[in-house]
Amino acid sequence: MSTSTTICRPIPTFGVAERAARKWRIARRLYRAEGAVPLLVEIFCQISKPALSVYEFCKWMWFRARGHESLNVLGHQIAVFPKDPGISRELALYKVHEPLATKLLMETLKPGMNAVDIGGNIGYYAMLEARLVGPRGKVIAIEPMPENSAQLCKNVQANGYKNIHIHKVAIGDQDGSALIYIAGKSNWHSMRPTPSTIGELKVSVATLDSLLAPYDLPSVDLVRMDLEGYEVTAIEGMKRTLVKYGPRLLVELHPHLVGTAAIEKYLRLLASLGYTIEWMIEQDRDLPWRWKFLKVERPTMKELINDPRVWEDPRSLTVLFSRRFTAARANSENATRQRLHASARRAV
Repeated sequence: MSTSTTICRPIPTFGVAERAARKWRIARRLYRAEGAVPLLVEIFCQISKPALSVYEFCKWMWFRARGHESLNVLGHQIAVFPKDPGISRELALYKVHEPLATKLLMETLKPGMNAVDIGGNIGYYAMLEARLVGPRGKVIAIEPMPENSAQLCKNVQANGYKNIHIHKVAIGDQDGSALIYIAGKSNWHSMRPTPSTIGELKVSVATLDSLLAPYDLPSVDLVRMDLEGYEVTAIEGMKRTLVKYGPRLLVELHPHLVGTAAIEKYLRLLASLGYTIEWMIEQDRDLPWRWKFLKVERPTMKELINDPRVWEDPRSLTVLFSRRFTAARANSENATRQRLHASARRAV
């Protein structure tokens, strides 16, 4: 796919009438793509939001009143922030974060692989990745916010992981320093201003290429990025890593934060490096009470660029990208193993 043409589509702003029209478009698209049952589930979830909010608030207050700051999540003991309305609250209520993305990640990583976790937060994904890759694999966990990185170190130590290497820097397009914009939720901080910004802090910045260079890893099998829109900038500092290793990229795309043109440029760059989409889900619907009705999609790059959820009704999307040559190599290796197995059986 050519990267020479970028269509600049502005992010729409919505009045009352436009919001109603937008909801109708979303409902119609959902019905056409997934059918009546997921649509009815979404309608029910929207109607029940006030009651659910009351339930979650009461349960969260009860959790805090008991003085609990640590809980068991997927077999890990995770210390959370007792006043964090973000991932800490979600884990306290449901013991899981992004359940479908978690399930799909567990099907992706294998023992001996190496993973990079950019935006490690308090360690939910980093420790899951460390368990999946095992002692023969490595996880490079990167978290620039001091409070988050301290909690990440605390959780890694409490769970006894020796294969997690933590870096307290931000990942960007060049080495140096920059402002990180602080949000009310611990997992919403970003290197670019967002509507949820309440403050700012200067942090060290490194490119992924320069950060990984001293490791001299034999492989980088997965790079997970949750950068609240900054992924479109950070990719400029990881091109050497992408070309050398061809890792899978598990990325949250935020067209509502960065604009359609930036997302389109990002996708075209990945396509030029040989990446295709392995799967995609709507991040906004990947919630404990909704994920079982969420469809795993497999669009092409062109289909995603022209998807209304990117340019007309922007929604957060979780996407797993993989290199085409990587898939071909895996198929070739599988075929070789099958031939060797067949030869061994004949020899016996």
